[in-house]
Amino acid sequence: MENYQDTISTLQKAIEQATTVLSRASGAEAALQQRVRALEDELRKAKEQQSKAAKEINALKDDNAELKDDIREAHTEIKLLSQDQELLQKELDLERSSNKRLQNELREFENNRPEDFQHLDEILGTLDEKRKQCKQLEKQLQVTKLTEQQLEHSKATIEKLTGRIWGLKDERDLKEPLVQTAVATRSRFMLQAREKLSRDLGEDLDTEYVKLGDSAAHRGDGLADEALLLAGFLDSERWASIFEELYGTKLGEFADVPRGLRRAKDCEVTIRVVQSVRGARPSFQVRSEAGGTILAITKEYEKDGDGAESSSIVQNSIQRVEQLTEEIVESARGRLADRIFSEPIEKS
Repeated sequence: MENYQDTISTLQKAIEQATTVLSRASGAEAALQQRVRALEDELRKAKEQQSKAAKEINALKDDNAELKDDIREAHTEIKLLSQDQELLQKELDLERSSNKRLQNELREFENNRPEDFQHLDEILGTLDEKRKQCKQLEKQLQVTKLTEQQLEHSKATIEKLTGRIWGLKDERDLKEPLVQTAVATRSRFMLQAREKLSRDLGEDLDTEYVKLGDSAAHRGDGLADEALLLAGFLDSERWASIFEELYGTKLGEFADVPRGLRRAKDCEVTIRVVQSVRGARPSFQVRSEAGGTILAITKEYEKDGDGAESSSIVQNSIQRVEQLTEEIVESARGRLADRIFSEPIEKS
């Protein structure tokens, strides 16, 4: 029992000693933590001082660079000033040289002054003569102005007459197809009148008049029909739509169509308008061939008008269409085919 108590006492002492040691260790740990915090504060302050020092170093570097730039600019300005000084020195030398030259010229002028006065008198005398000549020229100019006015009046009259001549020429060109058509038609009438009067003017001439008269009376003629409307013989406002529907061209533009295409259009209108008499034999096959050929000719002119106008193939096709048109017209009239396009009237 005593041993047990001794053991307990020993343990209690050991516990007290351990407690004392732990207490001392806790105090030491607290002191260490406080020391660590103090060191951390010192480290932070050292870093801040280091950062400030780095900034100051960078600022010093920037100031040093700016100072170097200022030094370079100063050297450049010094060089420019030196160059300007050299230029000013050269200008000064030139001014001095010019001043000397002017002084020499002044001395020469003073020495030659009497001769200059004499020369001035000669100039004044010449000036008086020139003034007299100017007065004479002014008088001549007045006469010339009157002549120019008369000339301008004559020019205006000539231009007016020229314009009238061109207007008459345009009117003549416009009415020429219509006149030719009228001449051919009336010649055919005169031929009938001659037959009634039993007068003989020659078989060849009669045949020619018959052909021209039949052609004018029974075939399409875009130029003549266009002239009929443009010249005012028919109301263009009422008939223009019919003309455009027949010839596929606006009124006033048919004359600009290439000649070969005009011939094909005339054939197309002739076939479209011709009226068949009672008992006339049909010509469906001929009409079909003519229509197809006219369509092909039109396409060739649409592709290349100048090329089609100079193409022998296209021109032969146009002649073929004219032959077919004559057959269609004669068939519709109940007669054997005769040439109504034997000699197409030349139109520009």
